[in-house]
Amino acid sequence: MQKTEIIKSQFEEILLDDCQQYRELFRKYKNRTPEDIQTLYELTSDSLMLAQRWSDIASNASLYAKTYEISKCDFKDWAYQRYRNLQEMHTDCRVFYKDAKEDLKNFGRVE
Repeated sequence: MQKTEIIKSQFEEILLDDCQQYRELFRKYKNRTPEDIQTLYELTSDSLMLAQRWSDIASNASLYAKTYEISKCDFKDWAYQRYRNLQEMHTDCRVFYKDAKEDLKNFGRVE
């Protein structure tokens, strides 16, 4: 697989810690396996909590726009897209987690 260059948004400079958390969670998501039920569970809860954070960021777009003299619409769209990505990750991992748990239960490994 070819290594891809990370292209960062200009807005990442404003939210360094939040962007770092976002990237780390996506790295963990990328490396998940359907059999790793603990990682799937962690991703399910972590992505939901981080989605809430990005929802808050998007809803405060006016404040960020004034503070950093940036486009409110562009910033809000960028933050909202991250929120949606995290929501999709949450849903995806929740389904995988449920399926993995059911598989283990059916094979007598989980009570």
